[in-house]
Amino acid sequence: MTYKSQWMLAGGLIAALTFASVPAVAQQNSPTLLPQKVLVVNGTGQPVPTAPQGTTKVDGTVNIGNTPSVNVANTPNVTLESGASVNVSNPLDGQGNPKPLATLEAVQVYASHCGFIFGGNNSGSCDFTAVPQGKQLTVQEFDASGYVEPGNRPYYITLDGTLAGGNYFLYTFMNNDGIGDTLATHQETRVYVSQGNTPVCAAKMVQNSNGNYYCNISGFLVDAPFDSNSIVAPPQQKRLPLPFGRH
Repeated sequence: MTYKSQWMLAGGLIAALTFASVPAVAQQNSPTLLPQKVLVVNGTGQPVPTAPQGTTKVDGTVNIGNTPSVNVANTPNVTLESGASVNVSNPLDGQGNPKPLATLEAVQVYASHCGFIFGGNNSGSCDFTAVPQGKQLTVQEFDASGYVEPGNRPYYITLDGTLAGGNYFLYTFMNNDGIGDTLATHQETRVYVSQGNTPVCAAKMVQNSNGNYYCNISGFLVDAPFDSNSIVAPPQQKRLPLPFGRH
């Protein structure tokens, strides 16, 4: 074989091998891509907040106590499956009795006022609105305003007819208009009056007076069933006589 023939044969082999390798390279560089799942993890360093969407359904029985506070909002909606129930209970105190739940005071508001003139006597009283049957009154504020002779002062100012029999309140001298002294009482309190009872404002002065007193109480009513014996008013006691022979 001549030198020229050998050169041509070698060149043909090289070209054949080059073209034969093209499909293999192309097959390696362009593989068929298969769909893959992507997993997103909410890390603990800076987690992304998540919230349920739509309606959240609760199966079974849910017990809710008032310690700590539980706030149920309507976004998202909270619904119960058919037959499910929610029990709201308050924790027990040291004696095993349920602690009372807070009462929405605006439901049954109570407010009343009354006034009296001493008429030359040293004492007087007036009646507030009676507490209806089936209700119990919680007095939250007691106010009183008196106009008496200069220097004349109360021995006491009371709210009678309460579960305690009577509750005492302080007075404050406000001013003198050249004719008489103005006295005032403004005190936040928590006093209870049983169903059917009539709270009474009363004042007794050091000296006889031709002045007057006006009283106000405000609070709220709560239901007290007729067969309820949970709170019983103690027997009413007569007020002790004043010292030094004063009456």
